[in-house]
Amino acid sequence: MSKSVTLNQNQEFSGRQEISDLLGGDVRKGIAPSSKADVILLFRNEDEIYADYFYPNGTYENFMYTGIGREGHQDSLKNNMYNLNIDVLSHRSNGDSLLVFEKRKPKYYFVGEYRLTETHQNIQPDKNNNLRRVFVFHLELISTTINLKLL
Repeated sequence: MSKSVTLNQNQEFSGRQEISDLLGGDVRKGIAPSSKADVILLFRNEDEIYADYFYPNGTYENFMYTGIGREGHQDSLKNNMYNLNIDVLSHRSNGDSLLVFEKRKPKYYFVGEYRLTETHQNIQPDKNNNLRRVFVFHLELISTTINLKLL
């Protein structure tokens, strides 16, 4: 018998470990494919170097999310985070949902289910202040509630 879980906007989680226990996925990376559902988890953290580039203040309807990888070109096959960015780019053709969580110290909150509407690349400094190419994902809110069938 398969199990399911419902997530509602502003649902609170004590931390990344609680989300990982529920849905699977890495407890540290900003993009984390789930091992327990057909979803990709996206995390917003105000302490990250591109925190100002996640979405316009005060709205969750449509926003931009900078791809993963703090160093080097995000579109390079040499970047060990490349496949995670490709997971977001191909989520619709793979049948995966994008779920966004936001860290509001000290807890995490579910924001909603999103879909990629377009993408572009930008030039931004990396953690070493070297210029590099990054993915910028344009996301659109689909729902503030989702019922997931767990694998």
